[in-house]
Amino acid sequence: MINPCERRSVACLLLAIIAVVAAASYDRERLEIAKQILEEVPLTDGHNDLPWNIRKFLRNQINEFELNTDLTMVEPWSISKYSHTDLPRLKTGMVGAQVRIK
Repeated sequence: MINPCERRSVACLLLAIIAVVAAASYDRERLEIAKQILEEVPLTDGHNDLPWNIRKFLRNQINEFELNTDLTMVEPWSISKYSHTDLPRLKTGMVGAQVRIK
């Protein structure tokens, strides 16, 4: 026979599993809504550190930069905590326009 302590432990575990599954479902639903909005209304990003990072890492030698590359795999971009822009991530994030205002 299961004692009360074990019963409570099993109940808590089941509640935790249900909460995790429900949260994941809710997150997927919210992500789908966000994607629908971005398909209708392009996101314009008004801040991007990419020009600064090209200057810093490549000494403004833009011909050495490949925007189509996943920069999370290429040094020095991969080790920089301030370098988050490349075409694959812009496409995944559904960025419709990029402007730089100073």
